[in-house]
Amino acid sequence: MFRNLKNRMLACCFALVVLPFGTGCNTNLADLLDELDLDDIEIIIYNSINTPQTVDPRTGPLPADFGGRGNTIILVDEVVFVDDVSTDLAGVNLPDITLLGFENITGFDIYVEYTVDAVLQSVLVLDGETLLLDYPCIFDLELLLEEDYDPVSGSFIQAFDLTGSIFLNPDDFFCGDAFIITFDPVAIEAGAEAIDLF
Repeated sequence: MFRNLKNRMLACCFALVVLPFGTGCNTNLADLLDELDLDDIEIIIYNSINTPQTVDPRTGPLPADFGGRGNTIILVDEVVFVDDVSTDLAGVNLPDITLLGFENITGFDIYVEYTVDAVLQSVLVLDGETLLLDYPCIFDLELLLEEDYDPVSGSFIQAFDLTGSIFLNPDDFFCGDAFIITFDPVAIEAGAEAIDLF
């Protein structure tokens, strides 16, 4: 049964990370600040999402009905799969990226097609998990399609046309944000969290 897209909610909130710090005699202050920043950012992000997805959609198993529907996983080369924020973002210039998150609380594995700066992308987000992707700064994002698959059998369940769900920098998020889009059984709550990373 198709969801009424008119009932999909959009929300956006911003959080500023303020970090206290201290140092010892033999500690490089710049390294310590970088480490504290990423550790605190990781805590804030993980407190805002469900379980981080640890399976890269480019290499993980796909639902049984996936290929028969003509689907494929598409991510541009410069996208980095993030399964550990404090490790995978180490050395990254945070103001130059958008950490895009797809949070899945639908009860299904979901295939999502979307464009980033007019380039088609597609991913599989596992049930109960949040897929995090490190993109060079995003300026426009449009959701196109959601397909739901049974997480046990891999059977196709239903599909939703998401065309017109558009999010823009700086209206909905900024360079240097973690922008989390939540898919739930009733609504897409796009931009439920936009977290300032620096």
